[in-house]
Amino acid sequence: MGTYLKHIHVLESCWKIVKDNITFVRIHGSTVQEIAHDVDLTNKTCLITGANSGIGLEMTKCLNCNGCNVLMACRNSYAASSVMKYLVEKNGLLRFYEINLASLKSVKNCSVEILENEKKIDIVLLNAGVFGLPWTLTEDGLETTFQVNYLSQIYLLMNIEKLLTSDARVVFVTSESHRNVNWTVHNSLAPTEDLISLPKNQYTSVKAYNISKLCGILAMHYLGYRWLNTGKAVFCAHPGSFVRTRLCRNWWTYEALYMLMKPFSKSVSQAASTPIYCATSPELKGLSALYYKDCERCEESDLAKDLHLSFRMHDLTQDMLRERVKSIDDSFNMQRKSANFARELKEVDNNVISNYTG
Repeated sequence: MGTYLKHIHVLESCWKIVKDNITFVRIHGSTVQEIAHDVDLTNKTCLITGANSGIGLEMTKCLNCNGCNVLMACRNSYAASSVMKYLVEKNGLLRFYEINLASLKSVKNCSVEILENEKKIDIVLLNAGVFGLPWTLTEDGLETTFQVNYLSQIYLLMNIEKLLTSDARVVFVTSESHRNVNWTVHNSLAPTEDLISLPKNQYTSVKAYNISKLCGILAMHYLGYRWLNTGKAVFCAHPGSFVRTRLCRNWWTYEALYMLMKPFSKSVSQAASTPIYCATSPELKGLSALYYKDCERCEESDLAKDLHLSFRMHDLTQDMLRERVKSIDDSFNMQRKSANFARELKEVDNNVISNYTG
């Protein structure tokens, strides 16, 4: 850790010297504020995963300034509270929901809270992500990058789908790196759990990340077909390459690379512009199941465009969730029954005390 901090400190010092002596021309397009400048989001509600840092935080600020109610679904309650303390002074439109995407049980609990407290959701930004992790399994027995970046977020969306308005927009924050996934015809025809939740002997962090982003685009195509003629829309948005956020905090080599690429990459505000464009632009009304980068339509990879594969991936996703969620639901129902019983018992005790004292 000491070596890691030393390397990063040296790079940051070098960057400061370069930045102070060279003027860089921005060549990466509009900022998120410029994209959403004329958009009125009063009375709209947006759910954002990973809303407390990086691109998620930038989108939270933008939506909040445009009058949108923002539901911050985050794991780090302290960071979320700090954001809320800063922004609530302006208009009080933020609400925090705790979620750990490495736990389907946590996703279930968060979903129930949202269903109980919210009346509608107009926008969903599935933004949270991890990268550069060593191979680890979650408590649900799945590879962590896959579950956090894809499976838990699609499960969250499935749970709160009934709250989506008739013209709701869902945006998957994805990556151009999905193009690096090359599956055989057999894999495409019959995808398996080990193909997307990588076992240790097949794992690299880059490969796991790329697969998780491919899964998001395939989910977009499935939802686009299922929501055809409903008014609901779904998009995928690539924010940019080598954007310096906390995404690479788990691997100092990539943190250093991102630091070196900073003069040539988008700012966080510029990176947030494409997801916000997909979520709010009136130009996209009536469109769905499209992939965007730099706020423009872009063709995804041939594999990602395979509609038949998107249906197979949906079936595999359902299979992966079914048994795991069943045990969670059984446990959750038992907890609710116990809580109701405790509440009823307390009411009985209060009545007995009241009668006795009366």
